[in-house]
Amino acid sequence: MATVIKRPAVDSQIVSANTTIDNTAQRILLVGQKVTAGSATAGTLVTDIQDDNSWDTLFGANSMLASMARNVRRYNKSTRMDAICLADNASGVAATGAIAFTGPATSSGTLTVVVGSYVDNRYEVTVNATDTATIVAAAVATAVNADPKAPVTANAVTGTVTFTADNDGTPGNSIPIYATGVITGLGYTITGMASGATDSSFTGIFDLISNMRYQTIVWPYQSAISTIADELNTRWSAPFEVMDGVAIVGAVESYANVSALGSAQNSQSVAIVAQEKTTASTRLVGSCMREIPYNHAAMIAGIRALRLTDGASISRFIISRDGSLDRWGGMALASLPYFNTPVPALEPMNVADGFTNTEAANLEAVGVSVIGNNSTGTDVILGSMVTTYKTDVAGNPDTSFKYLNYVDTASAIREYNYNNLRARFGQSRLTEGALIPGRAMANGPLIESYAMGLYKDLADLALVQAGEDAEQYVKDNMTITLDLEDGSVLLTQIVPIVTQLRTIYQTIQVGFTTEG
Repeated sequence: MATVIKRPAVDSQIVSANTTIDNTAQRILLVGQKVTAGSATAGTLVTDIQDDNSWDTLFGANSMLASMARNVRRYNKSTRMDAICLADNASGVAATGAIAFTGPATSSGTLTVVVGSYVDNRYEVTVNATDTATIVAAAVATAVNADPKAPVTANAVTGTVTFTADNDGTPGNSIPIYATGVITGLGYTITGMASGATDSSFTGIFDLISNMRYQTIVWPYQSAISTIADELNTRWSAPFEVMDGVAIVGAVESYANVSALGSAQNSQSVAIVAQEKTTASTRLVGSCMREIPYNHAAMIAGIRALRLTDGASISRFIISRDGSLDRWGGMALASLPYFNTPVPALEPMNVADGFTNTEAANLEAVGVSVIGNNSTGTDVILGSMVTTYKTDVAGNPDTSFKYLNYVDTASAIREYNYNNLRARFGQSRLTEGALIPGRAMANGPLIESYAMGLYKDLADLALVQAGEDAEQYVKDNMTITLDLEDGSVLLTQIVPIVTQLRTIYQTIQVGFTTEG
């Protein structure tokens, strides 16, 4: 081969661009029970559940876990979703409830019955004139048992249809029973679901996700909130890694009981979302919105994850009129308030049901979020989303993490800094002197400059205060201490976050002239 002269010799290397790194993709974790028919193995982590109804096969279509998955995917088709699959406790007791009919009917009509979800478990039963209570009860039982998604099994005996939850334990006590339809001669009395006891064992379940982060967890056990709070509290601001997440817990209780539930907790990692428990035995017993609480928690979890997913279309959940950029999900949505977010699948409550505005405000103060009707009564919307955090470790009142948006914002800021500081200084020398061009080195001024650049990025995302005054404040309150002996840098900052516009106080004085 002939000699080829190439002078000057050139060796050109390609290196990656010095770009910032976005936060990690959202992941949702469901925790709940399967039924025997489900193919998944109890006590395992089922990963990457698609939007293909596979949850019916995995957990059984009538299981609480399948219902939760169905309601996440109702709004969120894309976020990765895993599940810790539990079996009923061997000592578990299933909740039961009933509708007792009296008759016979003296006119024809349609009886609407809901046992579980108004969307998924609503049954229209035709009643004919002269139908006895026994006939009507049998018809209701037939309709319920024909539904593969029904969370209960029905049994009719001499005018009374009894419902038994398909999963044992306390969550079954919150399954609502609703009936409506004016049919002359036909009467009915509802006995709400109760007596469910002894939940699944939670021993060791978090070992399944020991090194995995889930930003949103649906936890259906309101009687065991401390279990998930204890786990997530250890993950909050964990050293040398980002593992924090928030559990969404649905609750259906009286005002007094849900107030006590919120007061007993104090965690920035738990958000209790409550509906009032209705006890009117001739119409509705249970959730005033005719939905199982773990289902409305799953809906909210799906919406939250979608809001925080980069590029996701979220227009249907955003009502602001001037935020065109807010129609797409991403890190910037961490600071956007949750209140007024529509939850379309939930049925508006009857005007006589639900917490009063005063009760809702009191519940917010003890760390409980409330969902309710909009002002026209046509849609269900979120109120202010709060966590149960109320005091610091010394017991002093502290609002730093009261609102879920504050938690979302703080978490996003920390993760963005964590990811980019690791990437930028992943292989650097540390010096107190000057930097040598072309060498991977870092000193105090460089670290300060880079940290300020990250702050400006976060300001562009509407997570922290923007503008020269804010930047100067951050710079003035930043300290950097180098320890060359062990190669450590102590970087401290005060970061003024963007909050929420929750209240407007206006005074209007009437005038009679525009002169003088």
